[in-house]
Amino acid sequence: MADALSVCFNFEPTSPNIKSNLELDRHIRNHVNAVSHIPSSAFLKNIDTPQDFLEILNPSVNSIPYAFALFHRTQTHDWPKGPKSVPDTFRPGGASWGKLVEFLDSFDPVQMRYIGDVWRRLVEYCDRVARVMGTPGMAISPVRSAMLQLDPSTGTFTSNHLQFMRTCLEAGSYTAALPILDSYIYNLPQNIAKALIEIEGSVPCAETSTSSDFITTRSGHSEKITLSDLHEYYMLGAIAYIGARKFKQALLFLEHILITPTANIANGIMWEAYKKWVILGCLVNGVPSAIPRTANSNAMKQIRTASKAYDALTEAFQAQGSKLRAQAEVGVQTWAEDGNTGLVSELVDHQMRLAVSKLKDTYSAIPLTHVAKFLGFSMQEAEAYVRTLVARGYLNASLDHTPGPNGTLVLRFYTDLTEGPLAKSEKEQHLELLQQTARTNKLAEQVKAADYRLTLNKDYLEHVRRLNKKAAANAASGDAMDVTWDEQEPEEDIMGDLIM
Repeated sequence: MADALSVCFNFEPTSPNIKSNLELDRHIRNHVNAVSHIPSSAFLKNIDTPQDFLEILNPSVNSIPYAFALFHRTQTHDWPKGPKSVPDTFRPGGASWGKLVEFLDSFDPVQMRYIGDVWRRLVEYCDRVARVMGTPGMAISPVRSAMLQLDPSTGTFTSNHLQFMRTCLEAGSYTAALPILDSYIYNLPQNIAKALIEIEGSVPCAETSTSSDFITTRSGHSEKITLSDLHEYYMLGAIAYIGARKFKQALLFLEHILITPTANIANGIMWEAYKKWVILGCLVNGVPSAIPRTANSNAMKQIRTASKAYDALTEAFQAQGSKLRAQAEVGVQTWAEDGNTGLVSELVDHQMRLAVSKLKDTYSAIPLTHVAKFLGFSMQEAEAYVRTLVARGYLNASLDHTPGPNGTLVLRFYTDLTEGPLAKSEKEQHLELLQQTARTNKLAEQVKAADYRLTLNKDYLEHVRRLNKKAAANAASGDAMDVTWDEQEPEEDIMGDLIM
């Protein structure tokens, strides 16, 4: 016990004796190696006593041995398959559950870059326990905290992203998923060349490193990523955005699925994405969205052929009158089977909202009696409906009483963004601009990192080699006519880099 503890305390992450990133990297690797050789029995002694490893160690300082102690404790029983298979101490509210949650909220992220497999298993265990106990919401906060601590950008896609989204949707907690969904995915786990690892600025512990430097195919932070994982993540993310009424973001997620390179064949999830995408296009832009230019034309033809009911729905949306409502009623069974009943209802409501909003193109103010007649509502219904539109931000307008004893309600529109209930001060507009600038700069840095990784890819290097060889040949021949049209280069596997 004493020897095991001395090994656990042997590493000090803030030691002044460590002078460089390479030296810190070597110390951490040696520490991981030493801790990993501590017998499981040593970690399991004196559980729930003052001599318990989890009582003695500090999860934010001694993160590596603390993680191993938790990991060995989870291995004393089978992987949870039902409520009865979860030990009392690991059930939400139990002592070990509390230690696990505390660790996921406070670990040292630099140390966890070196034991990705242990870190991932603890995250997965927390999620699994909460789900089999029928309380998936209990895992959302600690899992999200663990992901954001390890990688504040959450820009490198991992299997944890997908599992987190499944849990959020199972718990019906759409807004809880937004901190992860709102981050741009700019990288997939890759294999880092040994020569690059030996550069001081590229070791996992470097302050300047991005998540693409330490979340790799060999780091253990993620299981193998496939194209279907990415598709499922974007589909579940779109559903969460729809649940949070962030339709613009949902539209973008679904478009990610539709523009995926494909060998002229559409898969089932692309079809499901399209059916939601056409409706969201009307909700976001007021008209159906054009097919993305980068989408595979043959695949899109197949999808549209199988989605005629949805195309007819969006055509009815652009028509005036009751055609949309009739079309929605005709396809009620289709919408229900596809899980799109709520979106279709939203579309029908949105057509009416647009009709009221378009009145501002003709009137600066209009009596509510006219609006009620236009909608076919009673005065009470029209007033309640308009106030709901204003409260939800669909309409920059107000209901005002005209002067006099017989004053009537008037709907007054505001076209100037500095006026009305949706008005923003100059300070608020400036703050939004600064926030958008910060997001753009962050994305630019992520793109720069992704471009750098691309230049290290062996396929890219081979491509550059072929270009240089061809350029040299042309120069040697005095730019003679290219007659090598029949010397075809081998086709590149456009999906190879996505399936790892």
